Amino acid sequence: MKQLGVDIVAVARIQALGERYGERFLNRIYSASELSTCDRPDRWQCLAGRWAAKEAVIKLLPSRDLPTLREVEIAPGPEGAPIAVIRGTPWFNCSLSISHEREYAVAVAMVIQGEYGSMYESGDS
Repeated sequence: MKQLGVDIVAVARIQALGERYGERFLNRIYSASELSTCDRPDRWQCLAGRWAAKEAVIKLLPSRDLPTLREVEIAPGPEGAPIAVIRGTPWFNCSLSISHEREYAVAVAMVIQGEYGSMYESGDS
């Protein structure tokens, strides 16, 4: 079972895609809530951090029926720390950390032991 997912992305890459393809790109990858959360001066760092978080979360999952980036939403949790919500997957729970420093954004996602529900109980991994 994969218990750790990590991803790093260049902020300039996400900015270039956003500027080249505009709303079409942004709406294909991010929810309205994510776009609203990142509507601030460091927009591209924020969006790059969410991209990295989505990728890190996807790396935790079994290779069958992986969600799209749009189906993984990174939202503020009850105490402000980011959480991942996967559309149609109420049993998913992980710890998530996002960081960015000028040129790069990185995210780490880790399964919270016992929080996968019945996903692995059948022996699938």
